[in-house]
Amino acid sequence: MKGDRGQALVFVALLLAIAAAVISGLRLSQDAILARARTSRAGEAAVEAATAIAADAYVAELRRAALAAAAPDVANALAAPAVREDARIAASDLSVRNGGHVVDDVTITCGANGVEVVLMLDRVRYQAGFKADECSRR
Repeated sequence: MKGDRGQALVFVALLLAIAAAVISGLRLSQDAILARARTSRAGEAAVEAATAIAADAYVAELRRAALAAAAPDVANALAAPAVREDARIAASDLSVRNGGHVVDDVTITCGANGVEVVLMLDRVRYQAGFKADECSRR
């Protein structure tokens, strides 16, 4: 009888060790999933913030051109270093507030499909944009 009881204790101890390993693995998986979600949320917030800065520059250029009775030069307005830096700062701020990292660079382009804003955060590309007919009139 003592041999059976000893084997049962060994079996129970083995089951407890397996359960502990499974729970530990699930916890690590959960942490990884939550970290990816946090990074994704930070990236999306960052690119939207940068796009808002680009939209402000776009509207400012349209307003400037209308007041001067001139053709707007949206591409040059969006390519201005101050606009890119303001977009980067806004993107970094929202990224950090949402648990992400600082954004190193923001690309703003004016093309046939409108204005596109792109940034990289933790090796993931995030992009947003808006329709801008003035970009295709170049």
